[in-house]
Amino acid sequence: MPIEEVCAFRQTSGTTGTPVYVPESYESWQWRVEIWCHILWMAGFRETDRVFNPFGYNVYVAFWEGHYAAEKLGCLVIPGGALDTIGRINKIQETRATALMNTPTYGLHLAQTAIKMGLVPADLGIRRMICGGEPLPRATRQRLEDTWNAEVYDHIGGTEPCAWAAMCNQRNGLHLMEPFHLVEILDMDTLDREVDEGELGVAVVTPLGRRSFPLIRFNTKDIVRKGPCTCTCGRSSNMITEVLGRADDLCKIRGVLFTPVAVEELLRREFPEIDEYEITVDCKGFTDEASLKIEACEEIGIERLRELQGKVSERLKIKTNLRFNLECVPTGELARSTLKAKRFKDLRKTRKDE
Repeated sequence: MPIEEVCAFRQTSGTTGTPVYVPESYESWQWRVEIWCHILWMAGFRETDRVFNPFGYNVYVAFWEGHYAAEKLGCLVIPGGALDTIGRINKIQETRATALMNTPTYGLHLAQTAIKMGLVPADLGIRRMICGGEPLPRATRQRLEDTWNAEVYDHIGGTEPCAWAAMCNQRNGLHLMEPFHLVEILDMDTLDREVDEGELGVAVVTPLGRRSFPLIRFNTKDIVRKGPCTCTCGRSSNMITEVLGRADDLCKIRGVLFTPVAVEELLRREFPEIDEYEITVDCKGFTDEASLKIEACEEIGIERLRELQGKVSERLKIKTNLRFNLECVPTGELARSTLKAKRFKDLRKTRKDE
C-alpha cells in the first residue's frame, strides 16, 4: 500500500518485546472500528450510554478503537487521559457516566480509590464495563461486578490482528468475530491440528479485512480453551470459554505446568482482603523457587494477616501443586498500573539471557 494512503499510526505496547509499528489506511481503520461496534453492541452499549475512557490514548490502538466505535453507536464519549485517578472519579460523577472501558486492574484500582474518597463505587452509576489488556478470570470479573454493581464484559485482541473475540450478554465465554476473522485454535506444541472442544490451544488469527497491514495465520500466543458453537444468546459463532494468558507466561516450575491466571483466580475468588499481588519465579542453585508477595487492605489487623498468610499458602498448594514463599508487604508497596499489569516475573529467563 502506498505511504500516501496511510492515515493513522499505531504501535503495540511492547510488553512482550520490541514495539511493532502498524500503519492504517482509512479503509482498514474503519474496518477495525466496525469490529469494535460489534463488541460494544454485544456488551449492551447503546446511544443512551455515557462512556468514560480513563486513559491517555497515545499510540495504543484499543483506546482509539473503543472511542470511535462508541461514537459510531451514538454514545457520549468522555476521555479522561489527562486526569489522575481521583480526577477521573470526580469526572465520572460530574458527567454521570454509565459505562467504563479499562483494564481489570485499573477497574479495581478506581474502585479502591473511590472507597478511600468516602464513595461507594456501586453508587457511581456505572452500569457496564468492558475490559481488555489482561486475562479476566471469572473471579476477577465477579469482584468487579460486585464492587461496581455493573455488568462486566471481556474481549481479546491485539494491535496486529485487531480484536478477534468478545463476550455477549450471557457472559459465559467469548464469541469469535467470525465475519471479520478466521480464527484457529491449534495444538500448542505442534500448531498442526485444531484442538477439540474443551481443550487448550493457541489462537492463530487471519484478519479478513486488513489491506494496510495484511496477516495470514498470525500466532497471537494467546492460550485459550476452545468452546462450543452455540450460545443461549442465539449467536452461532464458535466460542472460547477461557483465556489463560500468554504462552510467554505459561511455564514449568519444578516439573509442574503453571499459569499465573490460576493464582489470580484463587486470590480474587477466596480472599477479598487482598488488593494486589506479585509472583516471582527464580532458580536457586538447581531448584526453582516460586514467591508470592501479597498486599492486604489497610483495615486488616496483624492477627488476621497472619491467619490470611497461612490460608493463602495452603490454598495455593492445593490449587497449583506448588509451594510458594509467601510474603505480606505494606499497603501501597506493590506497583499499580493503568495499562497492562505485570504481576508475573520469571527471573530464570533473565538469567539465561545474561
